[in-house]
Amino acid sequence: MAVRVLLIDTHEDARTSLARRLSRDPELEIVGCASSVAEAATILPRARPDIVLLDIHRSNGDGADDCRELRQLTEAPVVAFASFLTPELWQAVKKAGAVDALLKQIDTDQLCREIRRLAERHGRGTARKA
Repeated sequence: MAVRVLLIDTHEDARTSLARRLSRDPELEIVGCASSVAEAATILPRARPDIVLLDIHRSNGDGADDCRELRQLTEAPVVAFASFLTPELWQAVKKAGAVDALLKQIDTDQLCREIRRLAERHGRGTARKA
């Protein structure tokens, strides 16, 4: 069973590129892509993600607010995905419910490993086989 991933990023090109990168890993399944938390809310019931990867540098909102809203919409762990991460921003999104943060510059193979690790740590995805 693959780890089901929902991507949220305001930039269509970034979403498409990230989905393409992640879909190369047979242990990951992209179950949806959204430009906003509002759009993700319409996808969540059918997508049933194991992990939500949330771009926290959004042009139309605050990453901590988005994270807090997502935590009310899904039990799936929310991972902050960012170009850069200050200690203050990390504390804000962590307080809002993010379980971890990953930088966008991460190598694709490492990103896939981290997503699988986080899913396993939270009893999601391949860890549900038991």
